Amino acid sequence: MRYLLLAGGSVLALASPALAQQAAQAAAAQSTEPADTQLDTLVPEDNQAEASADAAPKPTGDAVLDRLNALEARVKQLEARNAQLEQQAELNQGRIETVENRAAKAAQFGWAPTISDPNGNFTFKPRGVVEADAAVFNERKGGYDYNDGTGFRRARLGFEGTAFKWFNYRAEVDFAGNAVNLTDAYLQYTKIPHTVLTLGQHKAPFGLESNNSDNYNIFLERGMFTNAFGNAGAERRIGISAAYSPKENLNLAAGFFGDNESISRSTSTPVTNTPDESWGVNARATWEPVFDTGKIIHLGLSGYYRSSLKSGDVADAVRLSDRPNIRIDNGNIADSGVITNTHSLRYAGAEAAGVLGPLTIAGEAGRLWLDRTSAPNEHFTGYYGYAAYMLTGETRPFKAGNFDRLKPFKNVGDGGLGAFEVALRYDHLDLSDTPVLARAGNKASSLTLGLNWYFNPYAKLMFNWVRFEGDNSPLDPVGSKTEGDAFATRLHLDF
Repeated sequence: MRYLLLAGGSVLALASPALAQQAAQAAAAQSTEPADTQLDTLVPEDNQAEASADAAPKPTGDAVLDRLNALEARVKQLEARNAQLEQQAELNQGRIETVENRAAKAAQFGWAPTISDPNGNFTFKPRGVVEADAAVFNERKGGYDYNDGTGFRRARLGFEGTAFKWFNYRAEVDFAGNAVNLTDAYLQYTKIPHTVLTLGQHKAPFGLESNNSDNYNIFLERGMFTNAFGNAGAERRIGISAAYSPKENLNLAAGFFGDNESISRSTSTPVTNTPDESWGVNARATWEPVFDTGKIIHLGLSGYYRSSLKSGDVADAVRLSDRPNIRIDNGNIADSGVITNTHSLRYAGAEAAGVLGPLTIAGEAGRLWLDRTSAPNEHFTGYYGYAAYMLTGETRPFKAGNFDRLKPFKNVGDGGLGAFEVALRYDHLDLSDTPVLARAGNKASSLTLGLNWYFNPYAKLMFNWVRFEGDNSPLDPVGSKTEGDAFATRLHLDF
């Protein structure tokens, strides 16, 4: 074996004289440290790697064996240097990925950019909703002349984001109707497990349609009873609320609220005669006993109590009213008149919804009690029910007790035509027991056929044919009946 090694070494030496000479020079400068202590060593610095490259085993007196030892030492040093370079490359790659991740978090773009700090503790995003409506009316009965035309239903701009990791904020104003109104202006605290605390102007807990985002509406307008009873004691108001969700399919919310900031303050004189701001408590509980993708059953209850009422500058008064599911014309088809001697309101409502693949069914019913002084108490009722079907097969999602954003399988412009939906709703509001004699017997109903074209999750075109009727509405002479059709469309964009 020894002779075989010598022969192999001689051949290698003859084939690489320059390498053999380099190895001999390395052997002459050999350190006193044994060669085996330098094997498999990862050299952390470049100058240390160069110093180790000059080290070789002590000479043995056998030229060929010395050359082989020097070559083995050099191979080990090169392996160590290669390992060092690989480790450095991995470190550099990690740094590059970190920079890319931070850059991605710092600015994300969709319909509107989201700006964030590298850790995501602070974010800022502009938000807004633009809805342009157009409507044509057909008066079938009654003398009221509805105004055909166009208008912005909503033109909202604002911003939202997070701060100090545990806080959410939002501020938004609406410029529709040649007026500027504050919609949302609140701060949320989210550190408490399963709980969100909200302070400021925001939606008070009420029913499914009311608490659902305006961006996800299936019809142009909510049901008449939702608007009439909601305006009296819910919708957006200044207050504090808590939402608790111990499970994904169980949501509880309650709050204490004053008035909406955009409600005009009293203009009567003397100022000492103006009524104080109203106040109330609201609550809502929802539960989904079935909560799977494409298969949802939703149940809910809601209620509120409101006191220190006023209608304009009239203390202890309330007025309930709504238009026939269209906002182009300002005529109210349902109107109770100003009901005086009303010191408080109590409301109770129930809601239910079901999603089975592309089919959505939903409905609500509610009753409002008027507690009056020196006069009999009164109560009013309302309800709606609808069915909607996605012709393109999408399923409407649900989140936190409300419908969520619908996403077409294929957006317009991305190889598809978006999503198409048809819907049918019956809506009824009964104010016939109003003590205001001129409005006694007032009630209204409507049947709405809808077609929605979703271009993408944020833009859609909506068509509604509303066939409405009302008894003893303020649109026509007392005791008469109003009937008509509205053909309306809306272009919606939110970001």
